[in-house]
Amino acid sequence: MKNSSTALIILLVAAVGLHLLVVAQDFATLAKNGYLYDDSFYAFQIARSISEGHGPTFDGVHLTNGFQPLYVLMLVPVFSLAGTDPITPIYAALVLLALLTVATAIPLYNIVRRYVRPPAALAATGLWLFSPIVIRQSANGLETALALFLLSLAVWFYLDRVRSSEHPSRGAFVKLGLLLGLCALARVDLVLLAFSIVLDYLLLLRRRGAHNGELRGIVTSAAVALIIYSPWMLYGVFAVGSPFQESGTATRFLSIAYAPLFDLGPRTMVADGPSASFVWSHLVHSLTVLKVNPITHVLFRGLEKFTAETPLSAACSIAANVMGIGMILFLGMWVRRRARTTQRGELSFLLLFAVIMIVAYSSWIFGVFFFTRYYYPLFFVGAIFGGLLFEDMLGLVSRWRIPYRRVAMVACALYMFGVGWMAWSAAFRSSPVYHFYDVAQWVKGNIGEDDTLGIFQSGAIGYLSGRKVVNLDGKVNFDARHALETDRLDDYIAEAGIDVVMDDMKVLDLFLGPWDKSDYDRLADRALYVGSRQGAPGWVGYRVSDSAIMRAGSAKTSAGGGSPTP
Repeated sequence: MKNSSTALIILLVAAVGLHLLVVAQDFATLAKNGYLYDDSFYAFQIARSISEGHGPTFDGVHLTNGFQPLYVLMLVPVFSLAGTDPITPIYAALVLLALLTVATAIPLYNIVRRYVRPPAALAATGLWLFSPIVIRQSANGLETALALFLLSLAVWFYLDRVRSSEHPSRGAFVKLGLLLGLCALARVDLVLLAFSIVLDYLLLLRRRGAHNGELRGIVTSAAVALIIYSPWMLYGVFAVGSPFQESGTATRFLSIAYAPLFDLGPRTMVADGPSASFVWSHLVHSLTVLKVNPITHVLFRGLEKFTAETPLSAACSIAANVMGIGMILFLGMWVRRRARTTQRGELSFLLLFAVIMIVAYSSWIFGVFFFTRYYYPLFFVGAIFGGLLFEDMLGLVSRWRIPYRRVAMVACALYMFGVGWMAWSAAFRSSPVYHFYDVAQWVKGNIGEDDTLGIFQSGAIGYLSGRKVVNLDGKVNFDARHALETDRLDDYIAEAGIDVVMDDMKVLDLFLGPWDKSDYDRLADRALYVGSRQGAPGWVGYRVSDSAIMRAGSAKTSAGGGSPTP
């Protein structure tokens, strides 16, 4: 026990060092290389607005509930202390997220340790801490790490203090409700975790033959969670006329609207609703995304890496996806089979949570197509079951003959080397993927302070440029989303007093087009800004008053925005 505790401490200290080195990188690197998302800057801007006394708004005009409240409220004091400094609060947020990521490893270790010996629990914990997906997402500037930390505490507490007790105290149920309420405030889709836990406990009471009086405990938990979350719902009704976060509603709309850009459906799906093939494509994508969980990521990445420059690359990529789906199905069946004969059956509610989340994001929200971070909780669930799999594999290998054990040890060493190499590469690779930072710097130096800009992907530019920026894709602006849904975007641009419209050319084409080559040729001479990407126009901007560019009578489409910039 002492040796395992020492090993865990070493893992935690090493992880703190690595994650802090990641967030200590140059700000431009973090903003351009895929660490910070454009959505991260919505949270930063809203927190800054609250600290300045303007309330929860991105542009200073429209109140919004398009953010995760617990994280943003935690940032408000940081912005108050930082004053006019826009960068220091972001570094403070990233340090907090890094520490929360490492802290999550403690509940993870304790959850896995309930069912396996220390070596398997340490292996699962180490893979979590140094997984490429965890390294990248812990520095994304969003609520991701906070939400998962609270999820890990809720799962640990439920298993240790509620589910495993014959008669949990009322205080334990209150604390569970508190944790579940905070989970929902940290990220709204964790309401699905609360549902899974409540249902699991109700089924447990039924198996125990409990009487109605024993239902009071879990009802208390649900009531406490609802009480904690209800003020945020009431604020949503006041701010945007709905208890549901407008960012989530917008994400569904925008995912459908972007279908033509990715050959997933016609423009008419915005009005007609998603087709069966569209839903199927998102389901397949959801399942293939799960293969990058900490346990299996190195296997599939290795296969794709070693075949990237060969004629087999396309076939191997398809094979990796098929294998990924197959492994997920195998894991589910293996867990269910083992649950019948071991204590591991009490983890079944995590499988329910995973299934519900996959269904929700594959058939309704569709956000995973753009952002892997939506499945971050499922990667944590995968790490838990990965620890159980390691235990079973250790037991199996221990019965092999010595030559086969040596082969297994070599395979394990190669596996760990691959994880380490991928972790280092993910932490410090330099490959700019976002234009937002560069465009923000251009706007700051070339757009007048009296101009109002309308931008669809507006987070980073609105935060960094120092100019008034109105969000046009509806994530933090209900009026803009309503204009998109009713095909009144041009009218809204005029009503909002927007002087300059900017975004990636593909987004402008989808919103305000279709445009042909002559329009872009004309833009190249007269646009306020023209970026480039592989020889083609990238980001473009124009003055609304320029009638030569804003063509009267051009065909319009009720499409939506999002984050298609690769």
